[in-house]
Amino acid sequence: MKKNSLFKVILIVLGLLVTVDGILAILGYWVPGLEGKYTMIPLGDLIINFVQSFYYFFDTIVFLLVLGAFYGVLKEVPAYKKLVDNIAQKVKSHSKLFVFIVTGLFALLTSVTGLVNTLLVFVPFVISIILLLGYDKLVAISSTIVAMLVGLMSGIYVTFRDPNGYYGYASTTFEKLAGISDYANLWPKLILLVLGTTLLIFFVNRYMKNVQNKKVKYELNDSNEVIVSEVKGDYKNIKTWPIIVMLSIILVILVLGYLPWNTLFGIECFDKFNEWLLGIKIGEFSVFSNVVSNNLFAFGNWASLGTYMSIIITLIIFTLLIKLVYKVKFSEVIDNFMNGAKKMVPMVFLIVLTYDILVCAYNHGFMSNIITWISESKLGINVVTASLITTLGTLLHSDLYYTVAGVFTPLMAAVTDESLFATYAMTFQSVYGLVSIIAPTSLLIIFALKYFDVPYSTWIKYIWRFVLMLFLLVILILLVLSLI
Repeated sequence: MKKNSLFKVILIVLGLLVTVDGILAILGYWVPGLEGKYTMIPLGDLIINFVQSFYYFFDTIVFLLVLGAFYGVLKEVPAYKKLVDNIAQKVKSHSKLFVFIVTGLFALLTSVTGLVNTLLVFVPFVISIILLLGYDKLVAISSTIVAMLVGLMSGIYVTFRDPNGYYGYASTTFEKLAGISDYANLWPKLILLVLGTTLLIFFVNRYMKNVQNKKVKYELNDSNEVIVSEVKGDYKNIKTWPIIVMLSIILVILVLGYLPWNTLFGIECFDKFNEWLLGIKIGEFSVFSNVVSNNLFAFGNWASLGTYMSIIITLIIFTLLIKLVYKVKFSEVIDNFMNGAKKMVPMVFLIVLTYDILVCAYNHGFMSNIITWISESKLGINVVTASLITTLGTLLHSDLYYTVAGVFTPLMAAVTDESLFATYAMTFQSVYGLVSIIAPTSLLIIFALKYFDVPYSTWIKYIWRFVLMLFLLVILILLVLSLI
């Protein structure tokens, strides 16, 4: 089995980047780098950028380690095992319907919140249920990770840090960054959400039937990382409601914390409450600021602390609560926490390698010049060239913010016809999500394939038909949108 296939593919992408760099050295007069000057990407800088990526994306690395650690503790708690088993038993008679509902929910929640990082926290939990129902990892990943990416493609409220927000954190949407209404693409997105999710359900259902009829079989490694083991002791006396409450609270507070209520919807109550709370004083003594923290961000502004930092803190706090509620020995918590984190190390290495590619590509800056060159050539900026540019940019920039800053911003600057801004905003968002389903540099795909031990070659053989069908759907919607 080719366990290192994903690693090899990422190295190939890195090699292609260096090769393109060499080609651009020859074509330097036509496609210069940053600030209009062509600069090589020295081989030594590949190593330097790899090391620096640990600093640049420190919160992402810690988030993945803590997420693995959290489930390392959780899956050894009898109440969690019972909860997963109970859900699986209750939905077993309607297991297909359960999978389809999960698919729709992940797509819908991602579309209306854009909170991929928050929903990722619950992927191992949901996948463990799907696996207990007897479905394989490909079904499980499709119903969660791919569903999230379909939701991201058609996301109504997908927000990210404004590349032009030099001071502090300012969240924005693709449409707002393009200078148009947030709802300019509402109907195309809704159509893509409904049809894309339906297409995914159809694809997964067909695959499940083929597996049942033994018409298809993919190479899948045996792994029990997320499958809960048998519950020992008195099964009836194990209480699951504290776990249910804690998982529910985690979801609610993370959605409240990360969804930009003020920026997106003009809801100011959370900001005003936070201001009042920090302003409470006894004489000249600021109570909350001095006793608890002076760095308390209001709901809707948690991303100001870092993309993943608030999730990290939340998961650590609830890990301690699990220890207290279920009276788990501290030594067991530490051991399981460390074991869960260790299992994430290979994944972290691959993701940092993709960030090495990102840093090289972004610092070089040739993407913006390629966009300028295309816009001034006979090709011009159109749906096809914009899609190709976004595809390359997504492959080289594994982080949404840097893809926006390095690709979307210069792409929109090259578009002179303001009536087409909505079309290109939709083009970028949909193609970015589509490429992320299959790109070896996609954080979500790396997470899914490494955490659940699925070879990348197997993933490509399985998913390419769906990606092709979804691509045709996107092209159809974009062509209709450009003609309106």
